[in-house]
Parts: sequence; structure tokens; C-alpha cells
Amino acid sequence: MPLVRLVLVLFAGWAAVALARETGGALAGWDARHANNPPCLWRFGMAPAERLRRCLAGVEGWLPPGTTVVFASPPGGCSAEFFRWRWAAYLLPDLDVVPPDDPGGQKQAAYLVAYRTEPAPPPGTHLELARQLEGGRLFRIHRP
Repeated sequence: MPLVRLVLVLFAGWAAVALARETGGALAGWDARHANNPPCLWRFGMAPAERLRRCLAGVEGWLPPGTTVVFASPPGGCSAEFFRWRWAAYLLPDLDVVPPDDPGGQKQAAYLVAYRTEPAPPPGTHLELARQLEGGRLFRIHRP
């Protein structure tokens, strides 16, 4: 009888560990399902929003508050550039973040953040790499 109980206890333990591992794997898969959502569907905690947050963390505190910064990102469906720009403005509340197609902002901007793209400098300027970011780069905008 003690041998049967031991076998049952071992089986129940094994089943509990197996269930916990499967549940953990399923949960990780469930969390990863948002990995490639377009920016118009991003929510806090999703992988793409976290990648952008980590990139912009390299800018935060490095530039003086109130600095105007152009934010450039690759084009995509669902107004991807617009939504990434809005996320960047939210994540950098001390800075004035403007889109690359804002002529007034381009004239005032001293820096450009390029997130996963090769940026074009504002007209009549050239870019100098100021800082490498995780998934992007920070450029200083030089005017002649």
C-alpha cells in the first residue's frame, strides 16, 4: 500500500509541474501575440511599444527640457508614422516632439530622433550623430 501511495504522490507532483510549465508557455505565447501589431493598435506593455520606450529612454534626460525634436520612423499601414510620433511625444513629455513633415517644427528643431529608419535631414541642414540608441539614433541638426 505505501508503494501505491508513493507512486500516486509522484504522479500528482509530475502532473502539477507539467501543468505549470504548459501554462507558463501558453502565457508567454499569449503575451507575444502582439509582437507585430501596427502602431495604431499598440497598448501599454505590448512588445512594440516597449521597444520604442527603450529606444527613447536614451534621449530622456539627455536633452534639456523644452528642446524641439523631430521624430522620424519608417512608413507603414494604419498611419504608422503618425501613431509612433504620438507615442514618442507621450514618452518624452519634457520635449517638444514634432513629426518630420511639420515645417515650423523642423525650423526650430535642434535634434532628430530616427527610430528604425534612415532619416532625411530637414531642408538646408545636415545631421551629425549625437548618440546611438537602442533601435535608433539621435542626431544633432546643423544649420549653415
